[in-house]
Amino acid sequence: MLALHGLLVDGTVATIEPVLAGLLVADEPSLVLDVSQVTVCDTTGAALLVSVAGRARDRGGELRLAAPSPAIRSWLTVAPGMSGIAAFSTVEGALEADPRDLLGEHRDRPAECVDEPAQPPARTFPHGRPRWRVNPSGRARSRRGPASPRR
Repeated sequence: MLALHGLLVDGTVATIEPVLAGLLVADEPSLVLDVSQVTVCDTTGAALLVSVAGRARDRGGELRLAAPSPAIRSWLTVAPGMSGIAAFSTVEGALEADPRDLLGEHRDRPAECVDEPAQPPARTFPHGRPRWRVNPSGRARSRRGPASPRR
């Protein structure tokens, strides 16, 4: 088992990849990655996990993800190849390959991917509309009336 923490992004993958490759040299490697402390994962990080899982399968083994953080969960259903990686809700479940601990087929609907901007929550008002008028043009209004050129 190996625990990853922090950033799993383009700048860190180059240092992590050789370590993971070294763990896959045995026949039928069974690698469990505790990814509960990964705070950010981008497309390069997701691609690394898919690549490592493929290498493990090529050697007759497997990669299991343990307790995926929200940063990892956001990729489980959207990144090509991630659906082929077993993800378990706990480290113990991943170590034992307990099928009862597997994350569901939809893998708990992910939050936004890191590469996508987060959408602010919709604001609700008590009476269904804002109290103040909203200027659709986005220009500031003067208290003297509509804006006019100064002379």
